[in-house]
Amino acid sequence: MRDSQKQKVYDWEDSQSWMIKRSYLTQEQCHQVIKRLNKIFRRRVKLRFRNGHGSCYAFNRNEIMIRNQWGRSYSVLLHEYAHCLYDDYHNGWFVAEFCMLLHHLHPEQPSIKDLVTSLNDAKVDFRDFERTTCRKRLSKRHKPFEDVSTEPIKVPVKKKRVSAKQRVKNLMREHETLCVSYWYGDMYIEYEGEEEVIFNARWKQAEEYINDLLRK
Repeated sequence: MRDSQKQKVYDWEDSQSWMIKRSYLTQEQCHQVIKRLNKIFRRRVKLRFRNGHGSCYAFNRNEIMIRNQWGRSYSVLLHEYAHCLYDDYHNGWFVAEFCMLLHHLHPEQPSIKDLVTSLNDAKVDFRDFERTTCRKRLSKRHKPFEDVSTEPIKVPVKKKRVSAKQRVKNLMREHETLCVSYWYGDMYIEYEGEEEVIFNARWKQAEEYINDLLRK
């Protein structure tokens, strides 16, 4: 089956104020969102995170994968959860479920009238909101998610591991009178005219010796 209006739905979302594609929620906040949705809809949807700038998606109607770089937001989480309630396609029933989630639970709580108007303007097909799973489960007693700052949270950058060999080379660049050579398993370290040999040496040993030498 072809997902015929996928791009139309994306374009419609991108034109709306409630659709924010940047990560302003923590991973823990995202887990709390899914936990609350699972309680409302009596489901066991699991949440995963992945780095990179690829897509966020739902699969098997019980798992959601969110991109750390841009997907940790209420709108993206509700979009993917709507797929778990209906299916993997962006057809009329998916749109209706998504709209009801937005109306009741998104901090902006867009009105049904505004949602219908914007869908018609974007020529996006949708089904009867009154016949959705969300309509059966959600009501005014369900308060929207907490209105939080939408400033993006920086994704921690994992520092690249630097080997002991590279660290020794860096020390040689910093100290012109330092020279280190490796010959048949032995390390020859020359510093300010003095030479030391470390037999059966490893780069880590050489690094420790050099650092001790430089501290003198």
